[in-house]
Amino acid sequence: MPLQILSRSKPAAENRVGSQSAKKNFPELEDFILKRDYVGAITLLEFLKHEGTEDVWVEVWMGWCWFHLGEYRRALDQYQLLRSRENLDSRIADNMAIDLAVCYFYLGMYKESQEAIEDAPDCALKNRLQFHLAHKLNDEEALMSAHAALRDVPEDQLSLAAVHYLRAHYQEAIDVYKKLLLDRRYKRYRTDATEWVKVLSHTNCNYMALNVYVALCYYKLDYYDVSQEVLGVYLAQHPTSTVAGNLKACNLFRLYNGKAAENELKQISSEQHTFGQDLVKHNLVVFRNGEGALKVLPELVDIVPEARLNLASVRLRRGEALEARELLQPVEPSSPLHYILRAVVAVRLYNDTGDEEQMKLAQQNFHLVGSSASECDTIPGRQCMASSYFLAGQFEEVLVYLNSIKSFFVNDDTFNFNYAQAKAATGFYREAEECLLAIQDEDIRSSFTYLSCLCRCHVMNKEANLAWDICSKASGTPDGFALLQLVANDSYRMGQFLVAAKAFHMLDRLDGGPEMWEGLRGAVCGVAQAAAANRPGAAAELRDALPLLRGPPTRPTAEHIVRTITKWAHQNRIPV
Repeated sequence: MPLQILSRSKPAAENRVGSQSAKKNFPELEDFILKRDYVGAITLLEFLKHEGTEDVWVEVWMGWCWFHLGEYRRALDQYQLLRSRENLDSRIADNMAIDLAVCYFYLGMYKESQEAIEDAPDCALKNRLQFHLAHKLNDEEALMSAHAALRDVPEDQLSLAAVHYLRAHYQEAIDVYKKLLLDRRYKRYRTDATEWVKVLSHTNCNYMALNVYVALCYYKLDYYDVSQEVLGVYLAQHPTSTVAGNLKACNLFRLYNGKAAENELKQISSEQHTFGQDLVKHNLVVFRNGEGALKVLPELVDIVPEARLNLASVRLRRGEALEARELLQPVEPSSPLHYILRAVVAVRLYNDTGDEEQMKLAQQNFHLVGSSASECDTIPGRQCMASSYFLAGQFEEVLVYLNSIKSFFVNDDTFNFNYAQAKAATGFYREAEECLLAIQDEDIRSSFTYLSCLCRCHVMNKEANLAWDICSKASGTPDGFALLQLVANDSYRMGQFLVAAKAFHMLDRLDGGPEMWEGLRGAVCGVAQAAAANRPGAAAELRDALPLLRGPPTRPTAEHIVRTITKWAHQNRIPV
């Protein structure tokens, strides 16, 4: 909204209480506005109203100050009250529609904003607001129309950069900001990040806030070090900025940990700043790894865009996939994180229900992010592409993407778990075993998927006895029977017949089916065959395998096999 000159309602009265010096030092509204002390300005305006001033400009400035404090609802109420006045000055009436539209926009009431702006006179501000509304309402035709009307002036170019940012075109936004900053200082410049920081430090201070926008774009591009350097240029002159301080904390969170970020954010005092406190509360929850999320985030869902996504993430971690889906469904995805969360929720629902449609939805969302121009060369983008191929069972393709980012996740348990499964599925069992054994997370290590994959790797690496140890420890658990089946069959195929015999013997006792007896009988015969071929250690294995045939339960065919093998062993001087 354009700044207007204050119109006094009446001159200072000569009979006012106080000395001449007090009158001389009485603050003017302009003093507060120039210092951006909007609380002080509102206090003065309230005082003037209390003193009986009925000038309409007092009401206009009251709404203007509430808006700049970030109190958009109070500003809207003020303007609506002002609009209801009779015989309103034409200059004020002409601007009131656009003032209301801007307030509606900042409150997220985009349809109401669009309706209000239709009554506003044509001006540059109206076109910029229509440009932003078209983006918010996903009206591409209106967006292109408003875009074509933008001029090569800072205000319009800043709106263009903002929409680039909101559409995740961060490099395009940086290019606009660079042009605005550098056209006023240098005709020629280098685009190297280090040189860019040097140039910014000498930029006209009237455009100093653009450093924050540039730093935010670099943050979104995962260049946290560069973002921090650019941000330092602004913080050197404005150390108490809420937005800049919050961005610095976010950089620290990415570069170091939540504790460092929280310490930085605590320096933003709620007593000194009213603007941005919702953002601060939201980020404190993130920095504390979700602590207090269910208390803080629900009230911020429609205020801070990321709050909805982070709350859905918390619900997912708590195993509440349906609740997470309900949070994500009302809003069309507008960021890679939103698509990723939708995919993860779909995977969780597929695991719970077996619904194939959920599996297709997960693959589509992962592939959409991984193949997008803005994300295909980022780490999250490659992870998404790997996830899409993983769900499709195309593990060779999975390894192509995971190998390209492996160096960034050396000690990441989740990455190592997925990487090991892909390696095992493509026959690289030794590498898969190494990744599995490097995992420290006890929740992963106790899962059936982990245990079954590790057992298979042990067997395929000719270490079936290690797989048998895992089965022994899992005996009596819900996953114990399935692990025995896996080890029994894999060991049999790999010719590690003693472990196969032990596993089939245990399965025969638990299940008693004909397949288990056939597996046991064949495994013991396999041990005898290895002994006949003079395989090292096979004679000792035969001594352990024969008793497994004797039961329980007792079978006539078992005794016949035992007698035949024993006779042969005695003839070949093999003690059994």
